[in-house]
Amino acid sequence: MEAISGSAFTALLRQADVSQAGFARLSGVSPRQVNKWCRDRAAVPRWATMLALALQELSVETLTILYDELTTAVARP
Repeated sequence: MEAISGSAFTALLRQADVSQAGFARLSGVSPRQVNKWCRDRAAVPRWATMLALALQELSVETLTILYDELTTAVARP
């Protein structure tokens, strides 16, 4: 998968109905960094593109539940 442009990343967020601030909260990066990606001031990481694509199919709430279940399962001895 090649790096995508900032405008393409912005379109992915819009299609997923997720704001830049919401994506930042969900992914653990600063809102400023997400804004840099959207304005082509920094390259969009592959993981961010993949997360934005996943958000088109799954809601933030569903991804949060999946994350919580995975981290709980990994933490068990």
